[in-house]
Amino acid sequence: MKLSCLQENLSKGVMTVSRLVATKGTLEILSHILLTTESGRLKLSATNLEIGINYKVGAKIDSDGSITVPAKLFSELISQLPEGKIDINVSDNTLTAKIGGFNSNIKGLSAEEFPLIPKIKDKKTTSIKAGELKDAINMVFFSAAPDETRPVLSGIYFMISKGKLSLVSTDSYRLSEKVLSLKSKETPEKEAIIPARTMIELARILDDPEKEVNIYLDETQVMFETEDFELTSRLIEGKFPDYKQIIPTGSETKAVVDKESFASIIRVASLFSRESAGSVTLQFSNKGKIEVISSASQYGEADSSCEAEVDGKDTEIIFNSKYILDVLQNLPAGKVEIELSGKLNPGVIRKQGDKDYTYVIMPLRA
Repeated sequence: MKLSCLQENLSKGVMTVSRLVATKGTLEILSHILLTTESGRLKLSATNLEIGINYKVGAKIDSDGSITVPAKLFSELISQLPEGKIDINVSDNTLTAKIGGFNSNIKGLSAEEFPLIPKIKDKKTTSIKAGELKDAINMVFFSAAPDETRPVLSGIYFMISKGKLSLVSTDSYRLSEKVLSLKSKETPEKEAIIPARTMIELARILDDPEKEVNIYLDETQVMFETEDFELTSRLIEGKFPDYKQIIPTGSETKAVVDKESFASIIRVASLFSRESAGSVTLQFSNKGKIEVISSASQYGEADSSCEAEVDGKDTEIIFNSKYILDVLQNLPAGKVEIELSGKLNPGVIRKQGDKDYTYVIMPLRA
């Protein structure tokens, strides 16, 4: 194998695939990146046997070939090299990289040892703009359960129905749902639970909002494809909870507040809520303000407020401050709506006017 490519392009590709390299395990080959020439480009591949990625880098190919190299060493080497054209040559399972006065040899393993990253043979399920999909992932991923004691809650529910794509996650304390409109209303109905880690990696990779992402889905795996990469992942087995029954259909109190102002008073209150597992008391007054109160017996207390448009009943409710901050930092700038139906019922937070996004948060008891 002999080729040349730009250091900055290769570094970006190597950094992208390195995040999916297995860091633990008995198979040495899983700690490697596979380099292969394909269709006039250099393809970088990595897998941890749950998620696999093929990432394509523009290159001038003089002769085809393949090799696997240790991911950590190769990533660190490429990142330290100066910008410009890198010449890569492979012979006898040794990769040589040259640029300027730098000349490095890395011993690799045969490409034949690298596990196959499967491709879904079914036809494309649907496609969507990268920017829309990335924004949707960022608005739901944080509600997935962080551990796998209940596997179905550690993933993101992916449902296609009636020309809509819904992404949903819940850890049973809060729930996020984002609904996207698909170009084709004839898209067949499908559902799956995709590991949250897969979706987080996908969001990181999607850097051009205008690119089209093709989605392939079968009974056991999903693949996301653009002209630059293919990300394949196993699905989580099981049935996602009937989440629709959790979403409130009405409210007694509705508030509209500037997102940053609201986040500021929640952050201050959270400093005094560590003793009480993050609980803060929110008071909504139709005189035009939201007040947030918290206290800690050892340290003191905080009482902050901000202006808001409040309609309906005055009400008081206790929430976990972290759960509020999680959603606020992932919503776009502007105003947010908060809907409440008493101190014992779940509340709803969404961007003002965005009926396609719903964040449900369960209250805490005093």
